[in-house]
Amino acid sequence: MIGLVLALVVAAIVVVLLGGWIFGIVIGVAAIVLFVVFVAGWGRRAATRPPDAPA
Repeated sequence: MIGLVLALVVAAIVVVLLGGWIFGIVIGVAAIVLFVVFVAGWGRRAATRPPDAPA
């Protein structure tokens, strides 16, 4: 997911430099939202314990 965030940031910078600043802002906001979700831990695998470990 971090790769997607970086790709969106780069795309937003390119779009802003080409003059489409309103679309760049939207792409940048999407990148920020995905980064916050990534930092919060959403989408990670759940921690598992070995099958023979006591509960």
